[in-house]
Amino acid sequence: MNIAICDDEENVRIYIQKLIQKQNVSCEITEFLSGEELLQIQNREDAKPIDILFLDISAEGTDGMNVAKQLRNQMESRQEAVWGSLPLLIFVTGNPEYMPEAFSVNAFQYILKPIRERDFEKVFAQAMREYQYLVAKRQEGAKEVFVRNRNTTRRVSADDIYYIESSNRKVVLYLQQEKIEYYDKISDLERELKPDFFRIHKGYLVNMKYVERYNRTELWMKNGDRLLISKYKYQDFVKSYLEYISEEK
Repeated sequence: MNIAICDDEENVRIYIQKLIQKQNVSCEITEFLSGEELLQIQNREDAKPIDILFLDISAEGTDGMNVAKQLRNQMESRQEAVWGSLPLLIFVTGNPEYMPEAFSVNAFQYILKPIRERDFEKVFAQAMREYQYLVAKRQEGAKEVFVRNRNTTRRVSADDIYYIESSNRKVVLYLQQEKIEYYDKISDLERELKPDFFRIHKGYLVNMKYVERYNRTELWMKNGDRLLISKYKYQDFVKSYLEYISEEK
């Protein structure tokens, strides 16, 4: 496991490193003095992937928020899922007013300065559970949807699908940057993709990972799309969604 600390205060970097070492986990720790240094090294082809990143949100120069946005933009350009993926971003800040903006880049957690050891241990334990879950899920192998059009077959990772819409005898897969339409039955896909996907309506099958919020009649996806929830599906959806996010945590 690779852990990185990016903070322009040397005493903070040293303290975080000591706290990590006290957690008795096998890891390699790398320190960065600035956001510019971190981005420069991570842009190299031989850069080691970061699993957990402690990031000063208001460092001088390229601050933590801009670093996080650039890291997330790089993942999107590689068509990698941003939500529920590594690195886990943990912002370190003395200014809690920055935190609402932090979650716009899918920050995992935050720690307030001055850092209290008990707070650090709690956040680090959460990060370790999430890291272990994501690694185990990656090793299991992501589910795939086979898109067949005439004589060609394309494999699409289920993790890349925001939701699926039924359209006459076809289905439409909604990905981050494209839509794929082909002949298939949404009921068959529902059986294949459970429990990470849920049928909220006869016409919609949603990926739980990309659900942002919902009420009794509508559901908002992380790509901004709004979908109808059937009143007959609402209670079962809420139960399944709460179970899903409980397992994620």
